[in-house]
Amino acid sequence: MQSTQTCGNICRWHAVDNNAGTQLPDSVNNIMNTWVLQMGFPVVTIDTQTGGISQKHFLLDPDSTVTVESPFNYEWIVPIKWMKTGVIHPTIQWLKAKSDTVNEMKTSGPSVWVLANLNVLGYYRVNYDQGNWDRLLNALRTNHTSIPGINRAQLVDDAFNLARAKIIPTVLALKTTKYLQLERDYVPWKSALNNLDFFYLMFDRSEVYGPMQNYLMKQITPLFTYYKTMTGNWSTVPAGHMDQYNQVNAISMACRTGLEECTTLTKTWFKQWMDTNKNQIHPNLRSTVYCNAIAAGGAKEWEFAWSEFQKATIASEAEKLRSALYLDYTLNSTLIRKQDATSTIVYIASNVAGQSLAYGGGSFSFSNLINGVTERFSTEYELQQLKQFKADNSEVGFGSGTLALDQSIERTISNIKWITENKQNVMNWFKAELKLYEASSGTGRVKTRKSSSGGSAPSIKSCWMQPETQYLVIELNSKLTKNRSTSCTQTSPEN
Repeated sequence: MQSTQTCGNICRWHAVDNNAGTQLPDSVNNIMNTWVLQMGFPVVTIDTQTGGISQKHFLLDPDSTVTVESPFNYEWIVPIKWMKTGVIHPTIQWLKAKSDTVNEMKTSGPSVWVLANLNVLGYYRVNYDQGNWDRLLNALRTNHTSIPGINRAQLVDDAFNLARAKIIPTVLALKTTKYLQLERDYVPWKSALNNLDFFYLMFDRSEVYGPMQNYLMKQITPLFTYYKTMTGNWSTVPAGHMDQYNQVNAISMACRTGLEECTTLTKTWFKQWMDTNKNQIHPNLRSTVYCNAIAAGGAKEWEFAWSEFQKATIASEAEKLRSALYLDYTLNSTLIRKQDATSTIVYIASNVAGQSLAYGGGSFSFSNLINGVTERFSTEYELQQLKQFKADNSEVGFGSGTLALDQSIERTISNIKWITENKQNVMNWFKAELKLYEASSGTGRVKTRKSSSGGSAPSIKSCWMQPETQYLVIELNSKLTKNRSTSCTQTSPEN
């Protein structure tokens, strides 16, 4: 008998075949080969009017060209576990070709919906006809717990990625966030926040930012209040691990959107540390609290954090302080260790105000540095900067960063196109949602924050900088730039 070391996956699949308790449409070997011997994964589309189901190779960039041939013509044997209006279908539906028809998936009535890839057991995305999308969105708003939590996260994530792939409208993806005022589970919120990060990257230098911030503040406030109540006005830590994770989401996003109560909270905690010289901020929340308190504070807060950073003996604590302090202090070999240079520059570039200082002349040596610095690029000017940068340094070369630079140019072109196609519709949607909220709540017009450039700006003011440290010196190929930035990243709770 052959060992698994000599016959590889075939023996493993045969072993599963021999012990399978489920009726399969083909051998495990043939099923698995469609998943491991061709790249990518499919998007499965379900039409609840006809019962038709189909699959195609999912490409996040619809303009990309697949040049690698597949022995299976980019078709998969897809297991579809599904439910109809909360009732789980007893058997798995297998899609073994480009398309098929499943009469049981037809729906009738305004409240009957189909949800596929139940519990996200399959590695694929799911799209639906518009009518079923509308009914799923209504289910989220009226009885969101009728859909499992992981599938609520899936609906959000699939919708945003399908929109990026131009399979569904971007506004439809945004509609999946409307129910979040009711959501208390970690995974759906994390899914939404991860996808909304792209909107921050694309719009935080435009007039879309203000309406977007106000809409997201409205969505996050109930979750912030929920954890305020759960923890006895922030006096305790949530008992559940997922609640600890989601509390970080609540505080981080509330402060990010400029919720005044959140800013006051982080400043109060930080001040207590300063006054007592005893850090009682829970480790789960330190990254968020440090960054927001320093950003909203002044000279005293910055100097205190800088002093604590210099004294820190625990690497994780020093990292939290460094990521909050990168906004202001001089980056040179006497303050930043060489091994921290790349991540520090990427921290700066991750913020709307710091991007321009982190990028400029010189030859980048690391692909992650190039990717981190250019991920926000979305204008013709920035595209020309990148192309000129590549041309100016072509003789020197970019080493390990060559591919990253080419990808950055492609990504910038894609971002420009995406903004051109979506900016107006996205802004109109955020504004319309705010008007609906104002009308239903009787709160009056929501105040929109504007930037000096006519667009909008982060709600937390720029960090204070001492006159003598107005230059940020980055020792990377003798590069000197000038500016500063603010940005707060969130981290997961510590075990």
